[in-house]
Amino acid sequence: MHEYEVTPAENTEVEKSLAEQPQHANAGYAKVACRRMRQAFKQKLIEIIPALQGRVYDVQPPSQTAEEPYAVMALGEEIWKSSWAGYRQVIRIKLYAGQAGLAQADVWANALIAGLHREPVTGAGEDTSAFTAHYLGVRDAEKLDTVTGKAYRTLRFGVYVPETEGGSATTASGAAQPEEWLAALVRWTQKQLGETWSVYADAWPAQPGRQAVLWRMSGCETRMAGASMYELRKRFIGHITAPDTTEENRAASVLIEGFAAQIQLPLDQDKGRYMSTAEASADLQADAILDGQLRLMLVQRRMRPAEEAALIRRVEIHPILK
Repeated sequence: MHEYEVTPAENTEVEKSLAEQPQHANAGYAKVACRRMRQAFKQKLIEIIPALQGRVYDVQPPSQTAEEPYAVMALGEEIWKSSWAGYRQVIRIKLYAGQAGLAQADVWANALIAGLHREPVTGAGEDTSAFTAHYLGVRDAEKLDTVTGKAYRTLRFGVYVPETEGGSATTASGAAQPEEWLAALVRWTQKQLGETWSVYADAWPAQPGRQAVLWRMSGCETRMAGASMYELRKRFIGHITAPDTTEENRAASVLIEGFAAQIQLPLDQDKGRYMSTAEASADLQADAILDGQLRLMLVQRRMRPAEEAALIRRVEIHPILK
């Protein structure tokens, strides 16, 4: 999560590294999203800083003598992160304040962080695409352009672009349905948090709600529970995102307390099927998008299927004669 300048040799290494990444069928969707993203961020940047109207350039200004103030925006690394988060596209913004000095650039930088971090950035006109930006920080916030001799302030944001537009708890007709336990967990979570929250399964959708929870299954195992029974255990990870960490922490607390209060969660109430909570914990310092704050273990006891024994065809009795 640091800013760095890439030398020509490093450029080759970066390209080689990207080429070695696993290719995914929906990578084209990420490319289309980047084009929309560029325009949406330009528009949002001008809304936050009106002084930059007509002065936001791609990659570099049109000439070394471009009139300040202006901003330069460039798309940085696009790296595959995970099957549930998709790609992370880095966006770099350089602010040139000119005679106003770096103090003015700092004011603009703070305004951009407040206006972009965890906020939806929406496209213009018929483009309704929305991207949630996350401020990533920089290693060297202030730098001097060795070519023009101008000082600038750097900011770095990240946008996660999922592989597909799926992942919703309410899946479209024909789409793959969530695993049975996962679907039940989604329903239970929705009931606990209320309709203001969006709850998803398996992967983040392209445009998640501002208050959202994602559940995904991370593993499963069985344990012996006697001669005629066994336990099926499944591990789940929960991701909670909201406009601020206070809301995320509150939602995490509500869910953890809910697991403690309601030990048995309904799987199929009509058939009397339930799953029990074995472990539930929250790490409030974990990354909400990539790692997830919640850890959950659900358990269900099941009877072993009765084995068919060999049929007795005939019984012979031999008395003992003395």
